Amino acid sequence: MRLSSFLRFAEEALKESDIEARIGFVSVIMLCLAVYSFDLAVAIAVIAVSFAFCPKKVAFGLIASLPFIAFFALASLILGGFERTVSITALISVGCLLYGIPPEDFAYSLMFFRFPARFAHSISIAMRMFQVLIRDLRFTSEALKLSDVSGFRYYSKLLRAFSAIAVLRAISFAETLYSRGFDPNRRIVRTKKPKAKDWILLIISALILCYTYLVRSAL
Repeated sequence: MRLSSFLRFAEEALKESDIEARIGFVSVIMLCLAVYSFDLAVAIAVIAVSFAFCPKKVAFGLIASLPFIAFFALASLILGGFERTVSITALISVGCLLYGIPPEDFAYSLMFFRFPARFAHSISIAMRMFQVLIRDLRFTSEALKLSDVSGFRYYSKLLRAFSAIAVLRAISFAETLYSRGFDPNRRIVRTKKPKAKDWILLIISALILCYTYLVRSAL
């Protein structure tokens, strides 16, 4: 599979969903804490929950991450602890849930939980930049296909071109924010009303975390 194909899957995985930001943030934290128990059953449960709430995003995210998952699986097989590959897969699935939250809403949720405004805005900008840079990398990769470059020279040219594009994109972002009078210390809290689906996600995440650290420790 070509690089551009993986990047196209990554773009789909980073698309926004309708998860309410505050509940999504808390649920992702709880699911990540559960995964870091490195329990096989818990990791499978987290993957199942992620698929249940964002099936297309998680599927595309896992396909885009196949090279990384395969490399980690091979390293784990050689060094031992192959079952932790499932935990890495679970963390990638949870990451797709996190990126289902619109970056602006994610910043508002952080400020709702009393995180500093500068920190919240920085995270939001980073999330948006990552989405844009993935798209730019795909466009650059597809543009280089039109030339007769292949092998190492192709990746060398791709790296040089993308590095220049990333710098220009960052400068463009900064100039846009400056021209609009952006204040990184401005606290804005805009929340949406959670839907039944959001509450179900929160309850399931809490149950998985409780099972991981309370039930299993009592066994």
